[in-house]
Amino acid sequence: MPHSPEIVFHADRYSIERVRRTGNDGRVHSRDIIRHPGAVVLLPITSDDRVVMIRNHRVSIGETLLELPAGTIERGDSPQETAARELIEETGYRAADLQLVRKFYASPGICDEAMYLFLARGLVAGEPDREVTEQIENQLATWDEIRNWLRDGTIQDGKTLVGLMSYLIGER
Repeated sequence: MPHSPEIVFHADRYSIERVRRTGNDGRVHSRDIIRHPGAVVLLPITSDDRVVMIRNHRVSIGETLLELPAGTIERGDSPQETAARELIEETGYRAADLQLVRKFYASPGICDEAMYLFLARGLVAGEPDREVTEQIENQLATWDEIRNWLRDGTIQDGKTLVGLMSYLIGER
């Protein structure tokens, strides 16, 4: 017998849904799933082949991480619209060309958040429009620096690892 999901928590950007399923043992089991509208990740590359990254303080872990710019898809927006908006908000750059590289799931064991990786080219620098609570600084990086950071563990953010490694293996 199918079981109706139940919303057990609702926040601005996500909700937690309790799903019940009958297991192989015949008993009903519950699982809480984070329902998320999805997000974009941007790989902005300048005309001199540097990557626009950000140093982003993450309250959840109490650390500042080196990341690719990213953001949550807002209701009614497409991933492409979100990518254009988030690039400007977080870095100040505008892109003449946004190309979808891949879709992936960051943590499908607990969350349905789909992430869309975009390559951003034809960049024009401008002023960022960051949220008042964001503590972000731009960091331009060469590919040699990025390779070193990948090797030595400096880059710890999962979406950034996926974005940079996808590019390095030739997914452009």
